[in-house]
Amino acid sequence: MPPRGKITPEFSDTATPEMRECAVMVRGLCERALEQAFRSQRAIAKEVPIAPSALTSYTQGRVVPSPEVVARLHEIAVGCCSGNNTDALPSLEDLLEVRRNAAASKQGLGSDAVRTQLARLQTARQRQMSAPVPSSPSDGAVPPTPAADDAIRHLRAGRETDAFSLFWHIGQTHTPTEIRDVVASYTIAREAEAADAVLASASERGAEDILRITASLLEAQRHHDAAALVEAALQRIG
Repeated sequence: MPPRGKITPEFSDTATPEMRECAVMVRGLCERALEQAFRSQRAIAKEVPIAPSALTSYTQGRVVPSPEVVARLHEIAVGCCSGNNTDALPSLEDLLEVRRNAAASKQGLGSDAVRTQLARLQTARQRQMSAPVPSSPSDGAVPPTPAADDAIRHLRAGRETDAFSLFWHIGQTHTPTEIRDVVASYTIAREAEAADAVLASASERGAEDILRITASLLEAQRHHDAAALVEAALQRIG
């Protein structure tokens, strides 16, 4: 187990050099908070606030954090410094520049990853739709997250790369409940491909996350979505 204040060095295989630099930046901010005040990354994530799995995805270089998250992490790190000992911290302007470079380096990466998995998930869904699984409810619209709103706006404006990059981000960083609600919202809005894109991204997450997302979908009686997610994940692993 790494000592307190240190985060185990593990980077995503798909991270560009710029994304790794961004991940190191996020780790540095988290480590400062861990050294001074916080007991765990989960506590830091709660303070931002974001899902703990989202913070992990940032520290591993799988996903580039938003400018707002970078600014909030910087604010937390500064607040954890005793007295005025903030000289060792990079300026917010420098941090945002690192974040911009990382975002530029991954342009299209998220959208390509979703497109790669989308056919697999849709094949799984076709197979599940022919199986005797209870139908998912079609009522009870849930307000989508801001990222989900932005993704649909991009999609309807013909900016598919931007839309699919956001679908990837949603599936990789949102909590199980948020993913369930986004998928339900997209389905109700007759944006089936958008719903499948989010599930396709989610199918790339770790086994524990996939189980939690599946449980959330089943709790909402979204049986076909849950079955398609699990089968797509199993196809990827197998």
